[in-house]
Amino acid sequence: MAGAADAVGSSRGSRATSGRVTSRVKKQGAVSGGLMLASMLDILMSVLFFLLMNYSSSVTDFNMGKNIVLPNSSAIMPPMPALQLVVTKNAIILDDKEIATIVNGNIDPKVIYKDGVSIIPLMQALKVQKDKSLYIQNNSDNHSFTGAIVLQADKDLQFSILKKVIYTAGVSDFVMLKLAVLKNEG
Repeated sequence: MAGAADAVGSSRGSRATSGRVTSRVKKQGAVSGGLMLASMLDILMSVLFFLLMNYSSSVTDFNMGKNIVLPNSSAIMPPMPALQLVVTKNAIILDDKEIATIVNGNIDPKVIYKDGVSIIPLMQALKVQKDKSLYIQNNSDNHSFTGAIVLQADKDLQFSILKKVIYTAGVSDFVMLKLAVLKNEG
């Protein structure tokens, strides 16, 4: 810009002269020191599109079981869509259908398999769910069987009941188990 000021000489301030000087300076190859706004806007738009494409909001339909008090946790992961298995003090419920009853803090012995751990009606219901999921997987390109379960268990349940439920789910090929908890406030 210093060269442009020398070329103008005494006719500073007149529009016609300054316009001719600017065009003459541009023809000589001088580069103006201005900001390239179009390039900055391109960069900002690229960053905006990148953030929009990588931003995900997690909205899942998660129904909490009736007559159940979930344990508290500091977990920050959102619930994932999966098969809902609810264990209350009175029953084992799979997708809103009661599978087995819990009497006096223990599962009814009539529904326990010979190994003393597997719950027969739960195993049968999980097999039906797996077969249904595999059928959908074979007829659809965008669905696959993951073996995922979201387990809602009352925080006052005995571990022996949870052990039987988890073992039965694992034997039935539902090995990806997520425990539903309530997030601590604070």
